Amino acid sequence: MYVKRLALSLTLVIGLIAGLSACDEQTSVRTAIQQSFGSQYDKAVRVADCESSLNPRAVSPGGGNHGLFQINTVHKPMVQAMGYSWTQIYDPYVNSRVAKRIFDQAGGSWSPWGCRYA
Repeated sequence: MYVKRLALSLTLVIGLIAGLSACDEQTSVRTAIQQSFGSQYDKAVRVADCESSLNPRAVSPGGGNHGLFQINTVHKPMVQAMGYSWTQIYDPYVNSRVAKRIFDQAGGSWSPWGCRYA
């Protein structure tokens, strides 16, 4: 009986910690998008949600697109020119800044994203 209660308690604690971590991550994700996109925030969240389900660690099935906005590996030189290493692309703040640069270079257009109509 004691072992069952202990196991149940541990399961509940682990679930609570995982849930809180997910909340903290989603707050960071949304803050990162807000800081980069400002007035385009609502649309940016819809695009990122469509692209990655707001998962900063998302990688496309083929491995060519990474992070919140699924930044393609063709943008590695841009990422480096912005002062970041490619491994930082999974940081929601870095990914959002790179996405904003791509957005600006496209003339303030969502055309570079498959989810541009989200």
